[in-house]
Amino acid sequence: MKKLEKLLIVAAFSVLPFSVFASNESPTDIDSLLRGKEYQFPPLDSSYRTNYSDVSHEKSSGKEQETIYVLQFDAVANFDAAQARRAKLQVQTGYDIQMVFDAPFYKLRGGYFKKKTEAEDKARELSLYNISAFAVKVK
Repeated sequence: MKKLEKLLIVAAFSVLPFSVFASNESPTDIDSLLRGKEYQFPPLDSSYRTNYSDVSHEKSSGKEQETIYVLQFDAVANFDAAQARRAKLQVQTGYDIQMVFDAPFYKLRGGYFKKKTEAEDKARELSLYNISAFAVKVK
């Protein structure tokens, strides 16, 4: 009889924590994640994506070389941190982010623009989404 009483007491106390969490009426964020309703980021506007066909990568003859500007988002000293930041920026911006090693930093750059004003305008647009960037002349 003693064993049965102990078992009932243990069973009652083990169910108590679950009943506290089950009494919440509105589902939490975790509940919706577990139901397969994870948060979906809104699609980026097509103007945020680069169009690589606009930029000619052919070498021009003579003195006139095409100037290209890119957006530099960050400079990180740690390789692993740079990789993580790169992945996050790719999701946020839709750009193919390149890591350029310029000792001692890994510079995260993306987007290709023919004019500096276009690059600066895009950096201003991204700042509305709390993404800091600035224009850098590549060649």
